[in-house]
Amino acid sequence: MPSRAADLQMPVPVAIVYPGQSIIDRGLSTGEFIVKDDKVGLFVLDEKMLQGMVAKRTLLPGNAIRLTDIAMPDLVKAGSQVTLVYREAGLVITSLGTALRSGAEGDLVKVRNIDSGIVVSGVIDSDGTIRIEG
Repeated sequence: MPSRAADLQMPVPVAIVYPGQSIIDRGLSTGEFIVKDDKVGLFVLDEKMLQGMVAKRTLLPGNAIRLTDIAMPDLVKAGSQVTLVYREAGLVITSLGTALRSGAEGDLVKVRNIDSGIVVSGVIDSDGTIRIEG
């Protein structure tokens, strides 16, 4: 059975967007593309899908944007000071650490505890703190 194609209007950058830059802030237009039905799910189909997203690689003007080309912005930068938070049964322990890699909300990152020097892993929360689970 031959694959079918769809004629789609998709958002495209109007200027070069470099990795880490907001795609919407750089400006968007619309382009017409013919995409095979089985490939439609690989592309950004609506400008709403780009809200709060940054480019993972350089995006060129007029080119369709693939879902693999976008990401949430990093909340934590490698080398920055972060707050470590451990919660269990009403107990909350906080400490300071140094992020060993950058990451966005929900990413698992390694952090060096400033007081002990021990490297721990935790998940980045929406406020930029690192949630340590035990």
